Amino acid sequence: MTALSKASNRKISLCVVILALAVFSFAQDQQGQESNHANTASTACQSTFNFGSGQTLFNFCISANGNLVQFTSPEGFEHIREGFIGEGYGVCDFTQKKSYFNYAEGGTSGNWRTPVITQPAGPNTFPLTITRTTSDGIFTLTQSYSRNTSERIAKIAMTIRNNTGGPKTVYLIRFADIDANNANHGNSMNEFDFGIDSAWGYNSHAYGLAVSTVPTTVSHAGMVWSRNDGPDPCNPLVYIVPTPFFGDGSAGILSSFGLAAGQSKTISVEYQRF
Repeated sequence: MTALSKASNRKISLCVVILALAVFSFAQDQQGQESNHANTASTACQSTFNFGSGQTLFNFCISANGNLVQFTSPEGFEHIREGFIGEGYGVCDFTQKKSYFNYAEGGTSGNWRTPVITQPAGPNTFPLTITRTTSDGIFTLTQSYSRNTSERIAKIAMTIRNNTGGPKTVYLIRFADIDANNANHGNSMNEFDFGIDSAWGYNSHAYGLAVSTVPTTVSHAGMVWSRNDGPDPCNPLVYIVPTPFFGDGSAGILSSFGLAAGQSKTISVEYQRF
């Protein structure tokens, strides 16, 4: 077995261990406006944020459902809004083996209530918060968006709350169909790899996009999938592949943790051009 194969197998083994541990370990006033995109696969931009030009250009947009459906940097290089547009969030109630997700064109589970957008200064401004509750009322996901223009980072803080009277084991996914460098100039083939804190897609001698978790003690791992649609949050290892992987794939971050009755936990992720 080559050193590369051994490294790839270690990565997959690590992800399996993290998920196994999650199964057995249980961890201890502004008015919003409702959106009309309750369970659609909308890729329309509710808010767009622009900065710079040329090499410093950094533009991204957020849909009414809370998907980051455009990331352009530098000028002329798009990394998400190419062809099949997939980005978003997935939640698994591992206690009941029930999934909730919205990945834009990457798939929607259809079991979310209408999103509530809190944006005091109106579209295309910060602060921006999008709150969604699952249709059964079990979870509320609150997403807060911000950016670091100098580092070309789009930030998403995801707070998930257990609304029930009992404990829950939860998987939380941030997913992106990365199509770096205008989908590699149209053929949608990118290089993918991942580590503990990040996963990324890129082209040699060009640019790339990474999704990373902010340092946390919560069990987590980067993921690379061989498909461009989003994974089932309750079965996230189905299409995981050894890396480096070259193809029309996707990347993301999986976190796993327990929530007591009424408890919330915040997982923050960042998208950065490199």
